Amino acid sequence: MKNLMKIIYRLGMMVCLLCASCSDMNELSDRFLGKGETTYAVMPDSVAVGAGKERVKFEVYIKTNRVKTIRIYWNNRTDSTDIETDNTDGVFSQIIENLREQSYLFNVVNIDSYGNKSLPYEISGRALGEKYESAMVNRRLISIYADKSGGKVLEWGSVDESLDVKYSEVSYTNVDGRETVRTVPLSEAITVIPDIKSGSLPKYRTIYIPDEMAIDLFYTPYRDGELKYPGDYPLLKSDISIIGYSNQHDNGNNAARNAFDGNYNNRWHSQASANYPHWMAFDLAGETPVSRISIWPSVYDLAAGQTYDNRLPATVTLWGRTDTPGDDLTAEDGWINLGTYNCEDRNGEQTFVIDNPAPVRYLKVYAPGGLNGTTMIVIGEIDIYTK
Repeated sequence: MKNLMKIIYRLGMMVCLLCASCSDMNELSDRFLGKGETTYAVMPDSVAVGAGKERVKFEVYIKTNRVKTIRIYWNNRTDSTDIETDNTDGVFSQIIENLREQSYLFNVVNIDSYGNKSLPYEISGRALGEKYESAMVNRRLISIYADKSGGKVLEWGSVDESLDVKYSEVSYTNVDGRETVRTVPLSEAITVIPDIKSGSLPKYRTIYIPDEMAIDLFYTPYRDGELKYPGDYPLLKSDISIIGYSNQHDNGNNAARNAFDGNYNNRWHSQASANYPHWMAFDLAGETPVSRISIWPSVYDLAAGQTYDNRLPATVTLWGRTDTPGDDLTAEDGWINLGTYNCEDRNGEQTFVIDNPAPVRYLKVYAPGGLNGTTMIVIGEIDIYTK
């Protein structure tokens, strides 16, 4: 009997517990069902952000007609702007102005006609400004030459294409006096501009595009092209050929060709037994107004304590002509005297300016006597300039 009473008691307790549990579950479900089912609007199908100067541009793609408003949040949802779609599909654009220069995390939310919101579409973007511009570097213009046709040859340095650099621009005055702008792609190491006005210099700048959707281009300040001697362009040596010279010590380290190869660390050394005069003649490959000649002393194979080789000519006479010279390049017939110049006994370039230069096709550098009583001529390099 006692066992039966225990069984009845336990069954009663279990029924009470079950009833209490059911009551709690019903209360929990009633609480949530009372709020109703949450309805979400459709999310944007795609979002793109383009950088700009203190602004960004959005392009939001919606392929349904069940979205009334696109809302864009930023600054932890403290700021927002709306794009009204009027329940149409397509690509919707919006520019957000007056943004501080920094990176942003944007939340893009669609809202339907019933006020239902979509889950957020997160995307980052950046507004740029003075800090970005201050870090931009102008592509380096290594040098400017003149070619045989009178065109100007711009030689460019390489550029780090991992940056936002896209291309360069060259602005110049053409032969008709008009300001002209030319685009230079990054792949172009040499730019030839045939119509730069004589005596003028181009200027150049580099253009940065932060991303494919950027709404603003960013420009480095224009920088003027630089010449060692204002108004004088060095002639492109690859256009010019040596057509004759007095003699050379050997065909290697002392060859005459070394005086016009663009290498300032080798030399032309005449024969030890050959006295002055020494000379070298050039074909400029086209009629060119030669405005300046520079002769560089050699720095090759110097004795202890020497800073340069002083076996330069004492004087130099420059000759020019437009017609083809005869076999005897030392003859004066047909050659026009462009000027006679003294070489200074100093360490460095000897440069000779030709007043009122007239076009010549052939040029001869003629040295009648040596500096410091030397019989040999030793020259590191010769440069020829034009206007």
